[in-house]
Amino acid sequence: MRKAILGLDLGGTNIKSVIFDPVLNKIIFQGQIPTQAGSGVARVVDNIVSSIKDNLAAVEKSRRRVTALGIGSAGLVENGIVRNSPNLPGWQGSVPLLKLIRNKMPRGDLPVLIENDVNCLVAAEYAIGAAKGYSEVVGLAIGTGVGGGIIIGGRLVTGAHGGAGELGHMTVKMDGPLCKCGNHGCLEAMIGTDAIIQRFRQHSHSDAAVTVAQISKLAKSKDPAAIKTLSETGKILGTALASIANIFNPQMIVLGGGVIQTGKLLIDPAKQEMLKRAMPYNAKGLKIRTAKLGPAAGAVGAAILAYRYSAKSDNPEIN
Repeated sequence: MRKAILGLDLGGTNIKSVIFDPVLNKIIFQGQIPTQAGSGVARVVDNIVSSIKDNLAAVEKSRRRVTALGIGSAGLVENGIVRNSPNLPGWQGSVPLLKLIRNKMPRGDLPVLIENDVNCLVAAEYAIGAAKGYSEVVGLAIGTGVGGGIIIGGRLVTGAHGGAGELGHMTVKMDGPLCKCGNHGCLEAMIGTDAIIQRFRQHSHSDAAVTVAQISKLAKSKDPAAIKTLSETGKILGTALASIANIFNPQMIVLGGGVIQTGKLLIDPAKQEMLKRAMPYNAKGLKIRTAKLGPAAGAVGAAILAYRYSAKSDNPEIN
């Protein structure tokens, strides 16, 4: 019977899931269910457990057996506890997610790993995606929130208490807008979806409801306000990329998340600004690539990390 790993990506809107074959590096099944984050922690936990049960039942019909479970969650994650997850209502304190899941899920013998969601995304891109073959990689996921993940020497950097890689909360404007984390001028508050929409409204002089995808479409149709919005957002992103280049000197920065789907109108200004600001020897040869694995990357990374965890290796290499 072949091994399979279950990976979940806990998002503010949906819980994405994959059944992953760690030998073939291949997704066998994938799906998603609503998170219902606004209904509170208990409802979210019930939905996670429901997803686990449904996926285990699906695997039983094949000639595979799930041998580990990985869950990616926004926020600071340490020893199965999720802390300060600004984009999940009610998760701003400490949520003992591992304990809550263990109390309800089947297969009590199943090894479970909970990790930061962007760490999972970067792990997936490093192992089988855009950053495969590189050992020094930083990932940045830009959507409603902005998160980061760091791989140095082929190892995921998690920090003293699981909080490493919170790149969305580097200050890029000292007197900037209030961030959900409580600080002012965080990268997340400057280039997350809410900030992009607000910037577009200012440039278009309109309060009409709009999404980042619609702004992107307008920009591709040569709308001046939309083009200016993405260009300014890209320059702010480029400022952050320069700091990342100078601090970590990576071989590659992988950009993921919904905002990156806006494409070159955002990414090109970001690259140009990074080159202006980064130290030349840190920018030399630095590759900026978009994530390859798409919306499933977080769940795949959770599965990959859980597979390594189940092998009982301490801070293992991901590849």
